[in-house]
Amino acid sequence: MRQAVAVIKSGDRTEKLRSLKIPTLVIHGESDKMIDVSGGKAVATAIPGAELITFEGMGHELPKPLWPEFAERIANLIHRESL
Repeated sequence: MRQAVAVIKSGDRTEKLRSLKIPTLVIHGESDKMIDVSGGKAVATAIPGAELITFEGMGHELPKPLWPEFAERIANLIHRESL
């Protein structure tokens, strides 16, 4: 409930997201009942150069069985940016 209120209260952050200049990986669950996957797509579109990865069946949590893949994706992002 707190997260839902925070999302509503924060308003549109698109312009602020467009100003980011950092490597970004947006991880989003395709079954997220709190934030539709379209929200993850919008965030990734707004941040210059962001990469979006979605997971079928994943909701608004980061399930432990997917941690190795999350870690690998994050490590790949860091590695690409450090070259």
